[in-house]
Amino acid sequence: MVFYTLADGADFLHHMIVHRTNVVTENTARKLARGLLFLLLLASPLAWGDVALYQAAVPLKSAAEADRAAAFGEALKIAAVRASGRRDAGDAAAIAAAAAEPTRYVQQYSTTADRMLKVGFDGRAMEQLLQQAGLPLWPSERPTTTVLLFVPAIAGGARAVTAAERPPERLEIERAAQVRGVPLTWPAETVDVGTARARATSSGVTGAVLLGTAAAGGYDWIFGHAGQSARGQGGPAAGLGLAADTLAARYAPGSTRGLSAVPVRIGGLEGVRSYAALTTYLDGLSLVRSVSLRELSGSTALFDLGVRGDLELLRRIFALDGRLTPAPRTEAAATRQESPDFIWQP
Repeated sequence: MVFYTLADGADFLHHMIVHRTNVVTENTARKLARGLLFLLLLASPLAWGDVALYQAAVPLKSAAEADRAAAFGEALKIAAVRASGRRDAGDAAAIAAAAAEPTRYVQQYSTTADRMLKVGFDGRAMEQLLQQAGLPLWPSERPTTTVLLFVPAIAGGARAVTAAERPPERLEIERAAQVRGVPLTWPAETVDVGTARARATSSGVTGAVLLGTAAAGGYDWIFGHAGQSARGQGGPAAGLGLAADTLAARYAPGSTRGLSAVPVRIGGLEGVRSYAALTTYLDGLSLVRSVSLRELSGSTALFDLGVRGDLELLRRIFALDGRLTPAPRTEAAATRQESPDFIWQP
């Protein structure tokens, strides 16, 4: 059962459909672009998960108005954490004030049989709120993290928990991942500790690995992504927190607090279909607000992109699925202004 609110937060309308709000309010063209981008991703190896930024689910104590209002406020704080990547986002003054009067941000909500309140917030209003709070924006395209968890209850801790197994520690990690907005996957195959350590310390830019091994008082954690690793200790939620904090530091930099105009020159465009696929891809990215063609020369196009972020963040997002790869930089090419920054790989 899903409920929609009017813009002024007055009457509630009841509808039997589910509407997804994971980016700023979209027009029809942008919705189509994101749909086509999703289809493109289905045809490629799993590189990222597309996270619904402005949704949250929280326990509902009762049907009383006061308890529902409190749950809406808690859900808003969680949505701010998911969207910004900052675990303390709910403590920001602007977020706390909005959580005290959350109704005007609510776009839809539903309740479940197990007394959970699922809330979808208005994307544009939430993005403005993040800016008022001075918080960054973590784009919805996020690396999928493979969890390699070794618990004593599974094979004596000799191998990682597989996708078919659901020990309590896995459930705790998955609950924390829902709050932080971290897409997860679990191995289908048998993975021993040595193999897991090698994966965690040598992960590339297209994926991430979270390794947890039992230790006194909890777990030792290693998180690896983009050739770098971070370490920590604690329970399952602490391990997921390590992953989320590390990813947010890379993909939610200070540049996402505002909008930037970023010129990007892209090569490898072999015909109209290739150009159309590229523009659909760019327009479907959650951090891209506008796509404008400035110049087209042969197989290379110069675009002006309106971006929540900067060129470096674009590079990092592009690297997640490899459809736009850095152009080879030779000394001769570096002297030509028309040489591309990226090559389109449809």
